[in-house]
Amino acid sequence: MTTQAYPAGRWEKWKKTEPARLASYVNPHDVTCRFGSLGATFAQRSADLREAARQIYDHLAAQNLPYETSRMDFESYHEAEQIIRPPGDLSTHGGNCLELSLLFAGMCAAHKLRPLLVLLRNHALVAVWLGGDLDETWSTGRPAARDYQITSNGLGNLQGGAGNLRDKLAELVVEGAYLLVDCMGFAQSGPAGAGTFPLTFDAAVERGLDETRNRELVNIVDIAFQWRHRLHRPYPVPTTPATAAVAVPSEPHNLGVSALGSQALTSTLATAAEAIPQLNEYLDQPEWSRPAIRRLLGTLAEVPQCLERTHLLRLAQGLDLAIDAGAFIARWMPQAALGAAVRRAVLASTVGLGGLDPQGLAEHLDVVVLRRPDGDPEGRTALLGFVLRLAVEAGIDSDDQAFRTWCTEGGYDIGKASILRSTVLAESRPRDRRLLVHLRGDRTHDWPDEGMAWLLDEATGESVAECSPLSCEPSAEGVAALLDEVLDWVDGLPEDPFPHRVDIAMPTRTLLCWRAEEADVGTRLGAHHEVVVHWGERLRPPQHLRRLIRQARHRLRHIEERNQVSGCVGWVTAELADDQSAFHEELLKNTYPGALGLRFAPTGQEDQFEMLLAQFPIVLWPEQAAPEWSAIEEIVRDEWVRLPGGFTKAYRTAWACPQDDQIPPLAMLRAVWDDRPWLDFCRTMSRHRVGIAPAGGAATGGHR
Repeated sequence: MTTQAYPAGRWEKWKKTEPARLASYVNPHDVTCRFGSLGATFAQRSADLREAARQIYDHLAAQNLPYETSRMDFESYHEAEQIIRPPGDLSTHGGNCLELSLLFAGMCAAHKLRPLLVLLRNHALVAVWLGGDLDETWSTGRPAARDYQITSNGLGNLQGGAGNLRDKLAELVVEGAYLLVDCMGFAQSGPAGAGTFPLTFDAAVERGLDETRNRELVNIVDIAFQWRHRLHRPYPVPTTPATAAVAVPSEPHNLGVSALGSQALTSTLATAAEAIPQLNEYLDQPEWSRPAIRRLLGTLAEVPQCLERTHLLRLAQGLDLAIDAGAFIARWMPQAALGAAVRRAVLASTVGLGGLDPQGLAEHLDVVVLRRPDGDPEGRTALLGFVLRLAVEAGIDSDDQAFRTWCTEGGYDIGKASILRSTVLAESRPRDRRLLVHLRGDRTHDWPDEGMAWLLDEATGESVAECSPLSCEPSAEGVAALLDEVLDWVDGLPEDPFPHRVDIAMPTRTLLCWRAEEADVGTRLGAHHEVVVHWGERLRPPQHLRRLIRQARHRLRHIEERNQVSGCVGWVTAELADDQSAFHEELLKNTYPGALGLRFAPTGQEDQFEMLLAQFPIVLWPEQAAPEWSAIEEIVRDEWVRLPGGFTKAYRTAWACPQDDQIPPLAMLRAVWDDRPWLDFCRTMSRHRVGIAPAGGAATGGHR
């Protein structure tokens, strides 16, 4: 018997000793190209994720795929290796349980469901998380609340033994946190003696749980974790005789300019046509596809030089490049084009959104062109930076032949691309340490007189070092001196961990009279550190606020689940806040389910302000009345994906502004940002009181 060898490339034999590498064989783009997508609307977040999984299963069941045992390489067979056939092969030759599971996982990922590959002894299944979608996992980079019971660092948490892991997984499935799918069920036939195939979705789910309970669980592979943390990315699918007939076209026929790009192009074209009569034929263009753009560029090449021609030419060239970049992203890293990541890439590559509200990859790419920096006439550098930043967030190594080929074919300068790649990588360098300082004192005074500090691991949120309690004079100078001592303590740690981010938790009254990032520690604290402010009383809340504390976690979950791109901020006027009865009624009705923004400075309203801090994880307010609130609210919406770090950057810009009218709108706001790591830290410390004892308590490390 002879076997067909795949051409040299990345689609290689799977070594069974490397379970995590199975994530590389899940290629969402190739799966949808070969087996079809369930439609754009389906790709959005679904209120019923079980139903979404059912639709994917039924869609694959309609493909009439046969069940086929593993392909063997008899010439170089090794029991520790296995050939995994690409998706294109499955459409004609069928697949085994592992290959069908990888196919189902790819379709789930393409439609925003989060799949985990469950490896049993001599069998494979897919677990689908029902607690949220892939966007949430990708944007936060964090596991679900109880994931630690079954996974650790993207693989099965085997510390308790495989049997215990299996029981935990089955328990989570029964509770409805996960769904187990035996993907062999959508094949048209099964192994001898396995019964009638295909199975209904419900039968495949029931079989998945039964198989898990009755077999040894070998491992679990969190595919999204492997992608998100740059461990294993999807392999490019090789072209074989079996797949050549259905090869993905290099440029899908329906690629075109988005609605935002079309509007800008139509407007610029109308102006140019007044000076260039040859352009009148394009005024009624129904849609701007790539062929239409190319035809317009051909016409512009033949008309006389003028300012209108230059403006239109640069815009059309930029939009043509944007279409090409979109096609490349779809081929090379489809899993990267997620909402929050795309928005961050746009903001980092342009001069800002300028009131535009792009939706989807195509509109974001067109905005890169429309909002390109001066000195980048076609948006070529901006588009290149956008693609590179998406790749970094997706954990994809851009030092790749496919990327270099795209640059060459698109006319990008390889040298400039290499320099920009180095810059983007430097910007995104992992920051593995975070310094947390908790300031406290008499709640009736403006200034704290003691504090503690912890150095936290950025990935786990766990404390890696703890400073002894410190005392200070209750004044701005005294608190700055305490921070100086804390930074000395960090400098003296053996690993020399530079904390890029400093979190400072402080009492309510201090929040209203002190800007932590301006603390004098030789320079302003915010000059070298990203400063994030928390409400310090959350560590040991007053009795009268305890019933409100849990509302913060509910509201943070709402923000994370509903809108991680532009946030969920409810803005409150001074008039409403002054009417305490009406405002209290709005709070009872949960009119503001996410973050809270105040359009007024809460000075002199400490009690009401503290009540809001207790129940809202994120509170924004100005230090003084701002004349133009629309601009402030717009910038908060646009920059949400870069907050809270964006506040420190805005303050730095404001420090350098010679005139008040040049201060960025974001710098006019103060913010308490109690994110999930801080809420989790408070919960942990409330259970283990060590570390929040009075300043005279026992020291656990550090120095005085």
